[in-house]
Amino acid sequence: MALTLNQAAKACGRSKSTLLNAINSGRMSAPKDDRGRYAIDPAELHRAFPFQVPDRSADRFPEPQPTTLENHSTTPTDRGLEREVELLREMLAKAEANADHWRAMAERQQALLEDKRPKESRSLFQRLLGR
Repeated sequence: MALTLNQAAKACGRSKSTLLNAINSGRMSAPKDDRGRYAIDPAELHRAFPFQVPDRSADRFPEPQPTTLENHSTTPTDRGLEREVELLREMLAKAEANADHWRAMAERQQALLEDKRPKESRSLFQRLLGR
């Protein structure tokens, strides 16, 4: 989805005139749409003007404190999630057992396909005559 000049300026934290100068100088490509407005590809915008990461200081975003089991009560949602994890572990164990079964079957089939006949040594003359 292409961005308008105004949307692109807000996304990268630059002014519209800065973006226009970049387009006019060829530093960034942006075709015009049928209404004469610039259609700026977000990837092209990011290439020319990398997006600014907002400052996340410790004052604005305090570090979360770990919870202990003493002050943590089990909710019905938690019990449901624990049951789902249990069922997924059972399914994984069954899938691993099934994979082991099929791996053993493949190994047995491969052993049946191998030629176990003793090799007979033939002379050069016999090999040339196909005997």
